[in-house]
Amino acid sequence: KQPVRVYSFDFSRRYHARLDGMVERQMRASIKMIGDLWFTAWVDAGQPDLQHLVDYQPTPEETNRRQEELIQWRQRLYSTRDHEHSHN
Repeated sequence: KQPVRVYSFDFSRRYHARLDGMVERQMRASIKMIGDLWFTAWVDAGQPDLQHLVDYQPTPEETNRRQEELIQWRQRLYSTRDHEHSHN
């Protein structure tokens, strides 16, 4: 229930252009870092065989728990307002 500043679409577009691809570079770096973390965890765990996970089917209890978690997650989402101007 606090005010949130929303920048205009034009400002956001110009700001993105001035960053010259920095957002994409950071996203790519984040993807690689997460992959590196998972790989390191797998190596540290002794490189266990993960083949049995390929065809894994969750139990009904796991499926129900996942559905409940999704409902709770959706209830926590904040709604945002659209920009007043067209995004063209």
